[in-house]
Amino acid sequence: MNNTKKIYVIGCGNTLAGDDGVGIVVLRRLMEKDIPDKVEFIEAGIPGLSLVELMLGAEKAVLVDSFLGGDAPGRVVRFSESELPPVGYNAGQSHGIGLREALSFARGVMPEGFPREVVVVGVEIERPERWVEGLSPAIAAAVDEAVDMVYAEVLAGA
Repeated sequence: MNNTKKIYVIGCGNTLAGDDGVGIVVLRRLMEKDIPDKVEFIEAGIPGLSLVELMLGAEKAVLVDSFLGGDAPGRVVRFSESELPPVGYNAGQSHGIGLREALSFARGVMPEGFPREVVVVGVEIERPERWVEGLSPAIAAAVDEAVDMVYAEVLAGA
C-alpha cells in the first residue's frame, strides 16, 4: 500500500503584468530547492475557474498568487481554505474568480478527487501593470519569504 501523499504547488499569475507574476516567480524559485518526489509543480498562469481542475488528484494543494489587500505591498500571508477572505477582499482571486466559492463548489461536486487540504500563500501587491515584466522592489524582496512559507507547507504535507 502506498501511503505517500501527493502535493501540488500551483503558481498563478501573469509574468507580463508586473507584480501579478509573483506566484510564478515563487514557484520557479521553489523548483530549485530539494523537494520530495511526491510534489508536483504546476505553472497555471491565469487559470480562472479551471484552477479547481488543476487540483484534482492531490492530497494537498498549495496555491501561490498575488492579492490586492490594501495594506502593505510585499506582505506575505498564508490562508487556509476556511480563512480565505470574502470575494470583495480579492485574496487568491485576482483573476476574476471567488476562490472560496470555487473551492466550496468543487468539494460539493467532486469530493473524492479534491484535495483534503488547500492552502493559499499570497503576496500582497499594489496593482498589476500590463505589459511590464519583472517585480517591483517591494515584491521582489518578499519572494524569499513566500518561498520559505510554501516550502514549509510542502514539508508539513509530506
